[in-house]
Amino acid sequence: MVLYITEQGAVLSKSEGRLIVTKNGENIAEVPLNKIERVNILGNISLTTQIINYFLDHGVDVVFMTQHGKYRGKLYTDGDWNVFLRLKQYEKSTDDAFKLKMAKSIVKGKLRNYYDFLLSRSRRMTKGALSEQLAAIRKSIEKADSAKDIDEVRGHEGIGSRYYFQGLSKILKREDFNFEGRTAHPPKDPVNSMLSFGYHFLYNELLAAINAVGLDPYFGNLHTVDVSKKSLLFDLVEEFRCIIIDTFVLTLLNRQMVKPEHFQVIDEGIIHFTDEGLKIFISRYEEFMSKKMTYHLDGEENYIRTVFEKQARHYARVVMDEEEEYVPYYKSE
Repeated sequence: MVLYITEQGAVLSKSEGRLIVTKNGENIAEVPLNKIERVNILGNISLTTQIINYFLDHGVDVVFMTQHGKYRGKLYTDGDWNVFLRLKQYEKSTDDAFKLKMAKSIVKGKLRNYYDFLLSRSRRMTKGALSEQLAAIRKSIEKADSAKDIDEVRGHEGIGSRYYFQGLSKILKREDFNFEGRTAHPPKDPVNSMLSFGYHFLYNELLAAINAVGLDPYFGNLHTVDVSKKSLLFDLVEEFRCIIIDTFVLTLLNRQMVKPEHFQVIDEGIIHFTDEGLKIFISRYEEFMSKKMTYHLDGEENYIRTVFEKQARHYARVVMDEEEEYVPYYKSE
């Protein structure tokens, strides 16, 4: 079970094998501890020493986020890090040919998924409605493949992504939700708010997979290595953005699961969920994440979180020279 704590001012404690959630001295929820695999803390939530010790002793992931879903940190134990894998990562970080090859794979995989996503939905639209966007993304894939350096790869990624979001704006079927393109920092409309919130969740999912494998999340290829920047995490998120989060958000919108009243304006025109909207988003997100999908490298049906970990292990094998090519996840529409 993945548990989300969103009640501001709540306190988490432990009693007789149960997680107790209280606020102002009153119990508001109880959950059997043995059912909890991960706890996501959003905002101003307190934990007692006893419950922290339990989480550490039993290896329960506890992720701390802002009230708006942005990652802040994680409760860690001294886990069994794969030292040899990390040494190989550090070696690869100085191999420009490896980094360029990997960056190309990541970007082509991301843009391929963008292309397939739009193509499948264009079949239910007026003929030619997404022709410009599809052609531009296809061209970006070709140019990324022939790029001479990583900066050039990033440039083609940016162009392809811009055309993708143009196409996404045409797919939305809700007249009461305006979406003209991606505005991430900060989100200025409900659709961008859902995308940003979902991407924050996706970062947490992939970080858990990276940690499970023993990779160092700070040494990537496409994204620059910098102080406190989890560049590998950002790399591995790219191929899953539209397959997981964009698909999920589009489902919420097209099936009328969210309404304009589930959002509110906060500081300086930034759009965020109401309490009710956040509960709906999280509930539907966990329903979505409980589904299975086919893992592209072995054809097996796996839960989505298992796919994340299998892909991180695939990346690790490439780093260790056990496999030659990194193949980003793809899902044929």
